[in-house]
Amino acid sequence: MTHRARHIVQPLRSALARVSGHASLPPRAGRAVPVRPTPGERPRHTALAPVSRHASLHLRAGRARPDRPTTGAHHRRIASAVGILTSVALLAGCASIPSAPAWAPREPAPAALSISGTGATPAQPADSPAPGTPAGLDVRLLYSDDVASPIAARWAEIPGNQPFTDTLRGRVTTAIAEHAAATGTPYEPAADAPDIPPEARGCVPGSSTRPALELLADPALTPPGGGPSLTITCEIIAAAGTVLVEALRTTTAEAGQVISDDTTVYYADTSGAFVTTSDTLISDDGLRTLLRLVVQSLKVRAGALEPEMVQSVDEFPVEQLRTLFAHFSFAPDGSLVVHVPADFSTPELDRLRGGGAGAATGAAATTAPESAPFFVTVPATTAAALLTQPGSQVQSVLASGAPLAVPAAPWRGTESVDCALFACVAVTFDDGPGEHTADVLDALDARRAAATFFLQGVNVGGHAGEVARMQAEGHEIGSHTWNHPDLTKLTDPEIADQLARTSQAILEASGQRPSTFRPPYGAVDPRVLAQTELPAILWTIDTNDWRLPDDETLLDRAALQPKPGAIILLHDVHENTARMTPAILDGLLGRGFTPVTVQQLLGGRLPAAHTTTTHG
Repeated sequence: MTHRARHIVQPLRSALARVSGHASLPPRAGRAVPVRPTPGERPRHTALAPVSRHASLHLRAGRARPDRPTTGAHHRRIASAVGILTSVALLAGCASIPSAPAWAPREPAPAALSISGTGATPAQPADSPAPGTPAGLDVRLLYSDDVASPIAARWAEIPGNQPFTDTLRGRVTTAIAEHAAATGTPYEPAADAPDIPPEARGCVPGSSTRPALELLADPALTPPGGGPSLTITCEIIAAAGTVLVEALRTTTAEAGQVISDDTTVYYADTSGAFVTTSDTLISDDGLRTLLRLVVQSLKVRAGALEPEMVQSVDEFPVEQLRTLFAHFSFAPDGSLVVHVPADFSTPELDRLRGGGAGAATGAAATTAPESAPFFVTVPATTAAALLTQPGSQVQSVLASGAPLAVPAAPWRGTESVDCALFACVAVTFDDGPGEHTADVLDALDARRAAATFFLQGVNVGGHAGEVARMQAEGHEIGSHTWNHPDLTKLTDPEIADQLARTSQAILEASGQRPSTFRPPYGAVDPRVLAQTELPAILWTIDTNDWRLPDDETLLDRAALQPKPGAIILLHDVHENTARMTPAILDGLLGRGFTPVTVQQLLGGRLPAAHTTTTHG
């Protein structure tokens, strides 16, 4: 006890002794106190329990002295004194403990990278619209609801960029061939899509990172039915200047269960200078640094006080890292946005999440693995040090913010179209050119669709501009005779004259003679065929648009009835047909058709002379 404590406590002991009938109290608690004996009685003692700083003082007394009987008031005076002594003792004891220094929690280490559940970056807020399909790209659609082997695929090509087209089509055709082998069902082109509107036919924002089960549940992306399905979706990740970044995702499933799910991100120069994938844009050392930064950021997120990665990054094979970090792109501000799968982990993250190494990792809390894929954003300056030389070029172009520069597309009718892959259909127009022909050409141009026009020679001179446009825009031009007679009722010279005069008129207007003809009314026989070297092209679907049906009926005949390989008969000289052409084309495209010329439908080859053709 300190000197100050003795100075306080000693007088109180004396006071306690007085109220209890004793001259004094012993100087220390627990010492036996002599009690004056009565004559003839042996001396006896009363024990004083030890004084505790944290408990009340307890007294154990002997029998009361006969000359000083104990009363209630007397007991109350003793208890009061004891309480005072206890309080003073406690204060005296505490007075000797120095005050503790001020405590403050340890500042958590900052995360090297930001982590989010979406691909939004500071330059692209989370509520900003995701990029769709830039203008000028050519979105291709395949859709077969064959219950034995349903297939749906969509991807965007750069028209005229053959290296990029070959790369993406190669990926698609390989996946289709593997699926056919797995199901035992050969692939045949079909157009079974559920009338997908134009705004929904492009690449789908978010489709490369959405849960696979969401893709399987969307009938626009996966044919329903539960059979062994193949789904190929595209997403435009970024597009600026001359660089297009497209993710192609291939998912197979059966009975609602995902079997495989793979995404590849392609980087292409729109002019065709290069086509590459993301695995060429980050260096080996950059991948190791990226791993270290991701682990550090996840440890900070988990509450680790010492978040730096402990395990050496050199212990992870580069190819493993390249696969892990293959899905990334650049934000408009130049930062690198990396899509990380939900099951990403390392041994030290496993320990941290399990809580079994809290002491070793300095973890203040534990956390469960990520429940869904997530994104990490690497600031532009940090990302620059991770990239290869081509990666730096791509970063620079995408950060420029320039609109995507897509070269002028070749006309669909001039391309080689694989009708063994695509569901081709030939849309044909008879009797023109006329006052509505330009509107029909506009509708075809807006949808990058090809058609075949069978012209009457008598109309060509008055609409030579439209005929020249047909030729320039890649459409096929055929003869429909001079003035629409039934050829079977003409003499041989008359038949020859009808076709010869029309061919000459078309040559003068377009610079090229027709290579096929369509007999008016479909009236043809061997004698008619013998009068020309031009093969006769008839039709599969007669819309009877010349009878002026209502719009719904015309749309049903022209867009819903055709099957792959069909030749559709329309007339561009009728107002209702010209007005409905945009809806007819959209209906065909929405089902998954590719409108082509008759010659393209036939594999790029003309039928032999003196023959008739009704179907591709």
